[in-house]
Amino acid sequence: MADRIKWKIEYDYNIYKVYDGKGNLAGYFFPHYGSIAPEEREDEIIEKMNKAHEEMNEGTLLVPMAKLDLLDHEEGLGLDAAIRSLESNLGRARFWNRWLSENAKQFSIFGSTVYTAREDRNMLSIALGIAAKYALGEKEIRELLTPALDRLHDDGLL
Repeated sequence: MADRIKWKIEYDYNIYKVYDGKGNLAGYFFPHYGSIAPEEREDEIIEKMNKAHEEMNEGTLLVPMAKLDLLDHEEGLGLDAAIRSLESNLGRARFWNRWLSENAKQFSIFGSTVYTAREDRNMLSIALGIAAKYALGEKEIRELLTPALDRLHDDGLL
């Protein structure tokens, strides 16, 4: 088993940022706040919910999945390099798929969706839907996510 990482969770405008032990951004956690009314007071209400450490039932953990390194090459990319990147990333995607089939139940993961990262078109992110009772707050979110983050890290996915 690898050394334990001291994960840090930081609340930032309705979401929680996840940092590894070296202070690198490792992902994001999006609580599922549900329907909030009135809509024009949504930010204020969510802020109060977080300060009150209200209980939630679901959330989404967004973490990096694969670095494509296929796009935005001004000089182009050789076919062999493109094939290597695709093969490598296919292997990584299959590893994620296998990991989810073996670990989803243990970590209350009910689904996954892949996205292109906003900041880097060459990066794919995976959103993991988590169904578990938890309270809002940095400490509480860290307690919820640490077992899954540790396993993802130990298995080479983070």
